[in-house]
Amino acid sequence: MKKRCFVISPIGPEGSEIREHADDVFDFIIKPAMDELGIHAYRSDHDLVPGRITEQMFGSLLNDDLCVAILTYHNPNVYYELAVAQSAARPTVLMIEKGHSLPFDIADIRTIEYNFRPRALRDGVYVQQLIGHVRSIEQNGWRAEVPFGRSLSPLGAAAQKFQLYDDVRAFGGEERWLDLLADSGPRFWTAGISMMRLTGRRFRVAFTEKARSGCDVRIMVMARDNPALSELINESDGIGSLARVADLITGVERDLNALSQSTEGLLFKPIRKGCLHQQLILTDRVAAARLHCYSRATSEAPILFVERPHRLADTFDAEFEAFWRLN
Repeated sequence: MKKRCFVISPIGPEGSEIREHADDVFDFIIKPAMDELGIHAYRSDHDLVPGRITEQMFGSLLNDDLCVAILTYHNPNVYYELAVAQSAARPTVLMIEKGHSLPFDIADIRTIEYNFRPRALRDGVYVQQLIGHVRSIEQNGWRAEVPFGRSLSPLGAAAQKFQLYDDVRAFGGEERWLDLLADSGPRFWTAGISMMRLTGRRFRVAFTEKARSGCDVRIMVMARDNPALSELINESDGIGSLARVADLITGVERDLNALSQSTEGLLFKPIRKGCLHQQLILTDRVAAARLHCYSRATSEAPILFVERPHRLADTFDAEFEAFWRLN
């Protein structure tokens, strides 16, 4: 899908000096740069989709891949939209005509200073500067931070519900799993291959407390006699031999069976049919899936994290329920 660039710009009435200036910056600098990059650039007055202009503007600021802000004329609407874009941690490039000063609060942000002298336009000086800024954004993964508070969650982050973590260390390790369990409400479902950590004391206590509070706790682990188990274990990835994993699973199954029998509201099933392709944690708020990669150790597998509501979370729910019924 083609990336989109929303241009924050003073527009002014048709035929005015401000409109002519805005059109010149867009036509001679921004559009050529974005065309070369394969990015669709547009202003709010270019969007002909029916609807309220302000709603479409906020949607662009919160969701487009980057913004370019033209600060010439110090238009209050431009600064307002720039503040929204920065609050949403949108990658943003600033532009201002030479001879115009920047306000103190943004004076230290790298800014393209342009003019309309024929030689500079002919040589594409500012086009190339803008391309360079966007290339830097691209190298940073199209990410930015809220500039006035790096610990702040970006505006609209709740709508950005999908995150990918490289491995369990990036996700937060055992503490993060325990946090998900503690934060769950009416349900906590989990499934995996061996799930050794679940038999540790901290998890046993947490599961027991959750189940006794009325939480629907369900746990599934691959059974030793599941015919798919041997194809899931890569004996060269550091986990160990299939026989060792099978022995671990036997112990986990024994311990979780005992815990389920002594804890009302906690249910356990071994997976004897079906091939589980990810470790799942499903709560009423989130869904986490650690992908089973044959080429990586379990601790090195990537983790998908989804906040509800989200269609991917619904898919993982259906996957868990299919295994639950099958077994």
